Amino acid sequence: MNLGCATIHQGGIVQAPDGKWWGVSMQDFNAVGRTVCLSPITWVDGWPYFGLEKNLGRSPRTWFKPNDMVKTPQAPYDRCDDFSGKTFKPVWQWNHNPNDKMWSLNKERKGWLRLHSMPAKQLLWAKNTLTQRAIGPVSYTSVKLDASRLKVGDEAGLGAINTPYASLGVVKTDKGLNLRCYDQNTNKEVWKPLAKSKVVWLRLWGDYDKSQLQYSYSLDGKNWENIGEQMLSPYQLKTFQGIRVALYAFNKKELNGGVADFDDFMVEEPMADRTANLPIGKTIRFSNLADGSLMDATGHGLMHSSSNRKDMRNQVKFVVEDRGKGKIALKTADGRYVYIAGAGLSGDVRLTFDSSKAEEFVWQDMLYNRCMLLSLKTQRYVGKNPVDGSPYSADYQGADAGMKNGCVFTWEVVE
Repeated sequence: MNLGCATIHQGGIVQAPDGKWWGVSMQDFNAVGRTVCLSPITWVDGWPYFGLEKNLGRSPRTWFKPNDMVKTPQAPYDRCDDFSGKTFKPVWQWNHNPNDKMWSLNKERKGWLRLHSMPAKQLLWAKNTLTQRAIGPVSYTSVKLDASRLKVGDEAGLGAINTPYASLGVVKTDKGLNLRCYDQNTNKEVWKPLAKSKVVWLRLWGDYDKSQLQYSYSLDGKNWENIGEQMLSPYQLKTFQGIRVALYAFNKKELNGGVADFDDFMVEEPMADRTANLPIGKTIRFSNLADGSLMDATGHGLMHSSSNRKDMRNQVKFVVEDRGKGKIALKTADGRYVYIAGAGLSGDVRLTFDSSKAEEFVWQDMLYNRCMLLSLKTQRYVGKNPVDGSPYSADYQGADAGMKNGCVFTWEVVE
C-alpha cells in the first residue's frame, strides 16, 4: 500500500483531566510540513490504540475536542505584526542564534523592524533572518520594505525558506535598486528596476497543499503585480519543517552593508473560516470521488447513479440537518432519513421515514468541497466499492492516500 505522507507518526499519549486519553503525534501535510495531530485513544487489553473502539488504528480526521476550559477553538498565534511592540510575538523564530547588535525592534526606528545586512552568499546562509511557519492550505503573506538605506551588494526582502528556497527582494547595485525574484528549484531569476521607488510592498501567495508559490509586488500597498513564474516548493525530508516565510537582509560582497526596515507584516488566510465547508440546512448532492457517480437514494438503499446523470430529480438530493457539534443527519428531498441497518461489517445504509432512526454522522471536512461521513454507530465511513455494483455501506476504515477507494465525496449545493 502506498501511503506516502498520509500517516501519523512520532508522538506520545496523554490523559486529560476528565480521564480520557489522547494521542499527540505528527503528520506530514505537503509544503506546510509536519503538524501536530490530536487523536482519541482506545485501550484494549491494556494497550493504547489510536482510533475509535470499532475502528482501531485509524484516527478520525474530525472528532470531538477534549472537554477543557477553551469552549471555542482559536488560533494560538497572532501572525500579523506591525513591529510596534517591545518584544517579538511568540510566533517568530530566528533561523540562527541572532547577532543582537545587528537588529532592532521598535528602537532604532520606531514601529519598524530593522535588520543590518551581514555577509552571506544566499538566503539560506543569511544570519538574523526572522521566520515564521507558512500557513496552509492557502495564504497570502505581505510586508512593507523601506530599502532606502541599503548599500551596494545588499539584498533584503521576503523569502520562502525551504529546500529549494524562493525569494523576492530588493537588491542594491551600482546603478540603483532592483527587484529580484529568484527560484532555486529552476535557478531562474527575474530582475525589475525600481526607478525612484525606495519603499515597496512584497507579497507571497502559497497554495501549500499543492506546493505552489507566486510572488507579487506593489508600489502603493494596494495594487499588486505578479513577478516571476509560479514556483514549486515541495515538502522534503532534509529539513522536515516545511516552508518558513522569512524577512531577510544580507550582503553578497562579504561586507557588513546597510540596513533594511520592515513594517506591516500581514498574513491573510482565505480558507480559515471552515463554517462554509459544513453545509448545514442546505440541499446538496454527493458525487463519489472514486468514479464521479452520484449517491442515489433508491427504494432499496443508497446506491449510485450508473448513468451519472445530473438532473434535479429528488433521489440525488439530500438535506443536511444539524445535530450539533459537527454531527449531522441526512434527509432525502422526499422526506426519508439515512440510517444504518447493520452494526457489523455489512453496515447497510438504508432509508426510512422514521426520523428517530436517523443516523448521526460526524462530517469529515476534506476541504475543496470534499468530505467523508463517519457513522457514530459503526465508527466507520460510508462508502462503496468503485468497481463492483454493490450498494453503499458504513464499514470503510477510511480513505486511502489517493482518496479514491470509495469513501470520499465531492458535494455541491442544489436548489
